[in-house]
Amino acid sequence: MKHSSLSAALAASVVASLLAACVSSTPAPPQAPPPPPEPTAFVEQLDADGLFAFGKADIDAISPAGRAALDALAGRLSGRPLEIVHVIGHSDRIGNRQANLRLSNRRADAVRSYLVEHGVPADRITAVGRGDVEPVAECGSERGQALIACLAPNRRVEVRVRLAD
Repeated sequence: MKHSSLSAALAASVVASLLAACVSSTPAPPQAPPPPPEPTAFVEQLDADGLFAFGKADIDAISPAGRAALDALAGRLSGRPLEIVHVIGHSDRIGNRQANLRLSNRRADAVRSYLVEHGVPADRITAVGRGDVEPVAECGSERGQALIACLAPNRRVEVRVRLAD
């Protein structure tokens, strides 16, 4: 009789295990994938025509879109561990080459000053102008206003950022 009670207990245990395995349970919700790693370096390109009047470097007359772009960039940089921020001014080829170099320097300095005023550490920012030596658009046959419009991509300020580890 001992053998049959042991067999019955074993059978009951197996049935209970099988029934427990059949009970459906709510699966755990899938975990969201981890966010991609933040880049350690990036380049922000700002349209100089949105920041400055043609041939000018005065940032006080900035357009609303230009101010929004600078504010967004300052927000991205403020409070972050920065290795270096290079502000590089560029001009188009219209006019005197030396005057364009001076203009691109003044524009880079103006953007640098704006970023410093909005919380980016001054000791992490450099500013330099390159004039018209690194064009992104070539315009051969245009004249007057068409040439100014065609060369607009060359009038820019690049901000090259490298974050600290």
